[in-house]
Amino acid sequence: MSAGPLPATQFVLPPLPELQSTTVFGRKICYYDIGSGPLLVLVHGLGGDADQWAYCFQALSATHRVVALDLLGFGRSDKPNITYRIAGFVKVLEGFLKALGIGRASFLGHSLGGWIVAAFALQFSDKVDSLVLNDAAGIASGAIKPPVDLNISTRAHMREMLESMFYNKTLVTDDLVDLAYSLHLERGDGSTIRSVLETFSSPDEKLDHKISGVKAPTLVLWGEQDALTPLSMARNFQRLITGARLEIIPECGHFPALEKPAEFTRRVLELLR
Repeated sequence: MSAGPLPATQFVLPPLPELQSTTVFGRKICYYDIGSGPLLVLVHGLGGDADQWAYCFQALSATHRVVALDLLGFGRSDKPNITYRIAGFVKVLEGFLKALGIGRASFLGHSLGGWIVAAFALQFSDKVDSLVLNDAAGIASGAIKPPVDLNISTRAHMREMLESMFYNKTLVTDDLVDLAYSLHLERGDGSTIRSVLETFSSPDEKLDHKISGVKAPTLVLWGEQDALTPLSMARNFQRLITGARLEIIPECGHFPALEKPAEFTRRVLELLR
């Protein structure tokens, strides 16, 4: 697997691990489980799945057991017709860990996934060794209205969304747009996204007045030019979580794991050592 940045002229995913599945509350949850050593659980963002970490798997699994799941409602996991809320994702994550026999782990969450792992750390502090909040959602402090509609409807809409996510727009090639849009159609997660976007806009779901309860060592890891969850949010996460460290990746947007995977994984591993 390559750990380098996305190619500028074409997009091809590196080879992926064998996809596995387990059952939580009677629903199928798909995941990857690779490497050995201290455990790191990866939680993707809105509209994503475990494949979003493809360029990070090799570096992370060299020293850690890495478990990356498709959240309920996303990817290849089941998509029940329910209202999706953070508390529900947290409960499913707890059930997923129980199904795999995992008692404690470090957690890395991107965007929506950052919101979920932060809420998980608040509820289950005894299960969290350390926490990485990567361009995370979940607080109102410093947040802005997304510059694009995050519920993708057309291929052109997918391009617009991807261009908002990357600092380096040349990475948004036709190949990447085609792959992302075809996967969006295949995954069929539109109803989940619509439901989660209601959560995004609900003040009751935000963690601003709770997040100080996070006790685990925390890295706030951010793309400097993130246009979706801006750097102001990163600074507020750092301010609100006692002892949190802020690391900023320059010339990088909302998706460091794809745009700057080598620098991204290096900084994650520095926390976990």
